[in-house]
Amino acid sequence: MTVYLVRHGETAWNKESRIQGREDVPLDADGLAQAESCAKGFLGKKISAVLSSPLSRALETAKLIGKAVGAPVYVEPDLTERDFGSVSGRVVDIFNPEKYASDLEPLDDVAERMLSVLRRYAERLPHDFAAVSHGGAINALLRAVSGGEIGSGKTRLINAGVSVLKFENGSFTVAGYNLRPGEY
Repeated sequence: MTVYLVRHGETAWNKESRIQGREDVPLDADGLAQAESCAKGFLGKKISAVLSSPLSRALETAKLIGKAVGAPVYVEPDLTERDFGSVSGRVVDIFNPEKYASDLEPLDDVAERMLSVLRRYAERLPHDFAAVSHGGAINALLRAVSGGEIGSGKTRLINAGVSVLKFENGSFTVAGYNLRPGEY
């Protein structure tokens, strides 16, 4: 089974390099266009469901994908962004936010909650599915699945970019990341 992890489209805070964390910052006009393009990239794929973080920037992206492929959208709170604590809303080095505060959600906790949701759906859905989340959360998951080869501290994920996971024999592997329409 294939799981498509989608980072939401761009927001004004992305343009400012401001850490959004769990702040509910909406897509801007460019982000909406990116999300629409990403959704078109799924046309022709057999997608059983689209999962989404409850934050509006992810949910709006998820709804566009669901509409494009005719799949239901399910909100999953455990797909929300990493809790960046007191650095949320600030402009800091995204590759090392721990340098600025100690109250961040641990990366392993983020990865575990994300993997728990994805595993639950992978074990019960008949076809591939998409999950729309956030850069910090997806990077924590990629770090865990790749054994630290990519992800948090190493990889800058593009807005509305897609990371592909394969789920076989109860395990996830990374098959690609930062993919654009036509590449996934």
